[in-house]
Amino acid sequence: MNHNNQLDFFRAILIVLVILIHIVNFGEHYPLLKNAILAFLMPSFLVVTGFLVNVDKPVKAYALYLSKIALAYIVMVSGYAALSLFLPVRDGLTQPTWQAFAHVLFIKSIGPYWFLHLMVECGVLYYASFRVVPKISTAAKLSIFATFIILTAQFTPLLNIRFAAYYFVGVGIRHLVKDFSKVYVSSLWPVMPFLFLVGTPTFQDWTTISILISVFCFFSFAAKLHSYLGNKMKAVANYVGRNTFPIYIFHPIFTMLAKFTLPAFAFEPTGLLHAAVSVAMGVIGSIYLARALDYTRTSYLFGRNKLIR
Repeated sequence: MNHNNQLDFFRAILIVLVILIHIVNFGEHYPLLKNAILAFLMPSFLVVTGFLVNVDKPVKAYALYLSKIALAYIVMVSGYAALSLFLPVRDGLTQPTWQAFAHVLFIKSIGPYWFLHLMVECGVLYYASFRVVPKISTAAKLSIFATFIILTAQFTPLLNIRFAAYYFVGVGIRHLVKDFSKVYVSSLWPVMPFLFLVGTPTFQDWTTISILISVFCFFSFAAKLHSYLGNKMKAVANYVGRNTFPIYIFHPIFTMLAKFTLPAFAFEPTGLLHAAVSVAMGVIGSIYLARALDYTRTSYLFGRNKLIR
């Protein structure tokens, strides 16, 4: 499948927004804007992720792919959960018991790492649907995958169908459309319905069709914005987009550190300067931390030879 640089640009925008909404001060200053971002942010990420996952691999290779995500999830959730015992973390541990830790690790998740948990869950169901009976039609495979998602969400606490549905949409695009750029039109016009949809609380529920519409509106106007970038800016954006994994897993470290820099920004009442600096810390800090792990050959702690692509 041909590489689409616009996908890297979409992911670059989305990872910056992921960091932004995890800055506590920003959320306190702009709760309505934060809710608007949350409305389309992770659904967009899930659609892109579902599209990019490749199940046309031998069992061993695909199991290795999932194990790398699972290992990163276990390492980061364990650290985040331990830290929540000492720092104010939303939905953190209140007592250091094995039962509470197991619940956070396998069921509830914590912080932004639910996304990795969902990638593993959906990845297993996706592979089973498409590879166990390989000679059936694509429609049959997608139907089996949808059924697995529904049954898992209905009868276990492991999967939330509100999230998994967007991953499924991405998988559907991969197998039915094949070229991601065919599901959107590069244009600024979709900004208008997008702003109306994500800015209206009644349209912000992930279970509504309005969110799916806003996701494709985002792809459309973001593709147009990509065409305005110079070569250097495209290179930077594509680099960030290719490396969303290390940025995603490490950015909470830097958003936590950003809390301690808040007094230095007391002169600026809007909180926007602090947010901009915190986002830069999250992106740059995560990349350099990943580079340091690569350089010291300790990336194997996350099941990878290299974290930076």
